[in-house]
Amino acid sequence: MHLQKQQRGSVLVWTIIILAILSLLGAEVMHVVSAKYLNAMQSAVWQETLVGAESGIDLAIIELRKSLYPAPNYAWETWTNTPGDGVTGYGLTTIPNAGLAGNPMTIEVSVDAPATLIDPTNGWQYYRIRTVGTLPLNGPVRANDNKQDTRLRRLSLRADRFTNGVLVSHDLSAPQASRRTEAIVRPVSAFDAAIMAVGALDLTNQNIVIDSYDSRSPAKSTNGLYDVAKRQENGDIATDGNLIDAGNAYIYGDVATNAGTVSGAANITGIERTDFYQDPIPVGAPNWPSINPTPSSVNNSATLTASATKGSWSSRYILSTISTGGNQTLTLAGNPDGSPTYIEIYVTGNISVAGSSQIVMQPGVKATIYFAANVDITGNGIVNSNNQPGDLQFYGIQPTSGSPHVNLGGNGQITAAIYAPGDDVAINGGGTNGHVFGSIVGKTVTMTGVTNLHYDEALGSGGMINNYKIVSWFEDTR
Repeated sequence: MHLQKQQRGSVLVWTIIILAILSLLGAEVMHVVSAKYLNAMQSAVWQETLVGAESGIDLAIIELRKSLYPAPNYAWETWTNTPGDGVTGYGLTTIPNAGLAGNPMTIEVSVDAPATLIDPTNGWQYYRIRTVGTLPLNGPVRANDNKQDTRLRRLSLRADRFTNGVLVSHDLSAPQASRRTEAIVRPVSAFDAAIMAVGALDLTNQNIVIDSYDSRSPAKSTNGLYDVAKRQENGDIATDGNLIDAGNAYIYGDVATNAGTVSGAANITGIERTDFYQDPIPVGAPNWPSINPTPSSVNNSATLTASATKGSWSSRYILSTISTGGNQTLTLAGNPDGSPTYIEIYVTGNISVAGSSQIVMQPGVKATIYFAANVDITGNGIVNSNNQPGDLQFYGIQPTSGSPHVNLGGNGQITAAIYAPGDDVAINGGGTNGHVFGSIVGKTVTMTGVTNLHYDEALGSGGMINNYKIVSWFEDTR
């Protein structure tokens, strides 16, 4: 009996010891699993907050692009201010994150326009975007088992590490992860490529050459003019659509489609991309407070006078039509000494320059022509005495119906930049001297005949702003 009691006692002791060992093992396993889970959870939240911060940059660029549209464009509606002139705009967005138990992600964005970020060459404003992405941290308020991870992530477990930061301060009621980024974005010109089409881009004939030069650089031009010996390979063409018929044209530059194909691409020097997308900003009708009322239309030879003051009412004209033929001439007159003068013209109807008639820009004149209907110019119909495409810019008002067109034909030289994303644009070469110096944007773009297009890279720093592009980005890890 005594021996049996001793045996039972030993079994009980060993049972207790085994249970204790198993409990210790279980506790250690739970500790390890919990630590690994905490580490994985914190890592996932840490990565997601960076996604949120980067999304804030996208949200700011969306608002900047909205501001480029004709009014009403509803830009900055939910923000505290419209950024600019020393004013900072602040926006706050909260979105659910289904991948992390539905926890709401907070995205804070501030946008400002420092005077130090104005390009002195063209007056364009660069913007500074600062963002913070924040997600709550589920689980216990403690660091994970890897001290290096904790130091790297700098999680806000008990205090907000951005309390004295750039954006709005917050009291910390629960653990959270935050990451802060800063980006600088620059304006992008409507004339950022040699040719850009919303839809089809068709180079349907042989002997077409598209290349580039830079009128600002003596190494890339001669006296500011195109020189084939100094040809550059930035004559890029692109479409928002999915088809470019290159027609075996000689393209000294890149070719890009929106998930599409390029046919007749035997003579392309650059790369072929399928990831292009650029939604052109539509052009609204000018809303000038006052204009020069005379003339109200041009149907014969006429003279419109430019002003030395940019935006002066005396050099702003609204015409119902421009229609010339025979030997008639529309002269855009400047100062006799050729010093810079400016003129703006809005044509509500058609522009037709036929036969031997011409639109002649005198030296020093810088002209901007808006048009709301069709444009038909033949032969040597445009004479740009400055020979700089940036000095003659055509803008097509976005049509509300119909399919307006721009037809430029003949064997003459055209020096101009054309932005008409709602128009079908056709360049019809004739003879052997068809040359276009400048840039073309259209709903569709077609080039036929012996036509050469030489893109002036200087156009990329002027004209209408069509987009914003990130030029620098970093994460603030302080």
